[in-house]
Amino acid sequence: MQKLIHIKIKPFLLKFFGFFILEMGLARLAFAQKLKNPLKYDDFGKIIEGLAQAIATIGIPIAAIFIIYSGLLFVTARGNEEQLTKAKKTLGWTLIGTLLVVGAWVIAEALSSLLDKL
Repeated sequence: MQKLIHIKIKPFLLKFFGFFILEMGLARLAFAQKLKNPLKYDDFGKIIEGLAQAIATIGIPIAAIFIIYSGLLFVTARGNEEQLTKAKKTLGWTLIGTLLVVGAWVIAEALSSLLDKL
């Protein structure tokens, strides 16, 4: 039984130490070369600001489409209470989502300006 355990552990240790040595060699190669920043931003505040602006750039047109869609639901409801309720819910959730996207963008702008002053 001990010999069986010994045989199973030995390949595991060889693989582990082989991987460890390979990883250390790759790390030395990576740090030996000059690392370049792949992002166009230099600090964390600018990264958050750019991410929030990208989300707002995508989210605001989508919100406009859903506002138009909820208006269409209001027009096509023609007094039907179920469809009016659906149109009100759609408009409400659209406005909440729009406020969240714009609010996140404003908070990111404020955070970025605060971090720039530090």
